[in-house]
Amino acid sequence: MSFDSAGSSQSITQSQPITLDEFLDWRDDDNFIWDEDGRETDEAWIRPVEAAGLDDSKHKVFHHANKEYIRAPHPFIQRGEQLGESGTTVVYRVNVPEGYSYRRQLALKVITCKDNLRPPGPDSHVRARALQEVKTMASIKHPHIVVYVASFEDYCIFTKEVKTQQRPRVRAIRVDQQIKKHILGIAMYPPAQCNLSFFMNQIITSDDSVYESALHTYFGCLSQAVAFLHSSHPRIRHKDIKPENIVIDDFLLPVLTDFGLSKHFETGQHSEGPTPKTLKYADPEAINETQRDERSDVFSLGCVFLEMTTTLLGQLPIFAEQQLKTDNLGEFKYSESLDRLDNYLYHLCHIADLLIASNPEKADSAAAIKDILPVIRAMMDADFTRRPKANDLYPLFKRMAVIGGGPCGNCEAERETGRPVPRLRRTHTGSPVMTRAATMNTTISLVRRASTLNGLTGMVVHDSPTDLQHQHHGHENIPPHSQANGNVGVPHSQPGGHGT
Repeated sequence: MSFDSAGSSQSITQSQPITLDEFLDWRDDDNFIWDEDGRETDEAWIRPVEAAGLDDSKHKVFHHANKEYIRAPHPFIQRGEQLGESGTTVVYRVNVPEGYSYRRQLALKVITCKDNLRPPGPDSHVRARALQEVKTMASIKHPHIVVYVASFEDYCIFTKEVKTQQRPRVRAIRVDQQIKKHILGIAMYPPAQCNLSFFMNQIITSDDSVYESALHTYFGCLSQAVAFLHSSHPRIRHKDIKPENIVIDDFLLPVLTDFGLSKHFETGQHSEGPTPKTLKYADPEAINETQRDERSDVFSLGCVFLEMTTTLLGQLPIFAEQQLKTDNLGEFKYSESLDRLDNYLYHLCHIADLLIASNPEKADSAAAIKDILPVIRAMMDADFTRRPKANDLYPLFKRMAVIGGGPCGNCEAERETGRPVPRLRRTHTGSPVMTRAATMNTTISLVRRASTLNGLTGMVVHDSPTDLQHQHHGHENIPPHSQANGNVGVPHSQPGGHGT
C-alpha cells in the first residue's frame, strides 16, 4: 500500500487530528492511494467494481492466494480498542507506521459480507449493492457527514479436491472452490471519540457546561446535514438516523455516519415494502411498510432531537422512553407512542418552567427549548405529509445555536451560498465548537472516558437561505394546539421517581 505525499503545509500535521472542514478543504482523502501489491486481477472481481464507478486507486480487491483474511491489511495498524461492534460489523481506529507519508488516523469499518448466510460471490447482487453504497458514500462531501477515504475487499477460498471415476480404471480429479469468507472494509474520517448516545449521558453524569453548550448547536448542524442528503443528486435517504449513528469528533463536532442502509431513489420520491430499520427510531410508515419519502428521516431526526431536549432539561435521554412506554413488553418504538407524545411535551414544558424560575443559568436554554418543542412535535407527526422538510428546519433551531455560543460557521455559510463550504476560516472564539484550539483541552477528558467505554458504536469513522415563507411553512405543519409561543401546555401529572 502506498500513499501520495501531501502538500508541505499539510505534511507537518499529517498525524494530527483536524476538523472535518479542514480535511475537505485540503482534500486530504486524495492523499491516500492503494498500491498494486496483492491486487486481484480476475475480471469476475474487477468488473463489478468498474460497474459501480469506483476508482481502483481508492478501492482495492485483495488476492491473498487462499490465505485467511487479516482484519486490518498492511500497513493499517489498529490503535486502541475497537470503536464499535454490531453483528457482522467491526469498527477500528487505525493509522499507518513510520515511513508512509499519509499519517492521518482513520476509522476502519470492516463488514463480513453475507448473502443468505453465505459469503457472496464476485458477481452477486449483494456485492453489487454494497459497492454502490460505497460509491454513494464516496460522493458525499459535507462538514457534518463522515468522509469516505478508501475501501477494500478481501476474500479467501476453500479448495477441495473431489475424485471421481468416469469409467473403469480411469479417475478424474475435480477441484471445487468456494468462497469461505468475504469482507468489505471502508476507511473514513474522522475516527469518532464517542457517539451521541454516550455524549448525552456524559452531559448528565459529568455536568460539563462545555458539552452542554456544544449540544445546543447540534440541532442546526444535524438538520443541515440531513437537508444536504435530501437535496443531493441523486437524492439520498439515510434511513437509520439514531444517536448511535451520530458521532462526536475530537472537536466536539457532530458527524452523521453509517450509510449502510442509505438508498438512492432516482426514479421516484416514494418507496414501499420491507426495508431494514432500527425500530425504536423508525417512522410509522416504515414500521407499517407503507408509502414514504425523505421525511421518514425527519421523523427519526425528531426522535433524536426529543432525546437531546430531554438531556438539556437535566434528564437522561432514556427518560423519554420511560415516560412514553406503557409496558415492558417488546421493543420500544416512538412511532407507537405518538398518542402519548403531547403529554410528554407538556411534561418537558413543566420542567422548563421550573428551570426558568429557579436556575438563571439554565433559563435561556429552557425558554429556547419550549420554543422548539412544537417543531419537534411536527417532525414526529404520524402523517409524513405534515412533517416539515429537512431544508426548512435549520432556521427554526437558530436560537438554540446562539445559546450554545453561536451558530456553526460552516452551516451558516452553506445557508448563504446554497452549497456546503469545505473550508471556513474560523474567527469565533466564544463557541466551543468553532475553534480547534479552544476545544483541544476541553475534550481531553471526554476522549479518555470514551476510549475506555465498551461498545462504542461510532463509525470508523465520523442550504441557500430559507425564505421567510419557508419558515412559516414549517410552522404550518405544527398542530394548532401547540403553537402559542412554543408552550405546549402543562403536564397532567408530576414526574415520577426521576425528579426534575
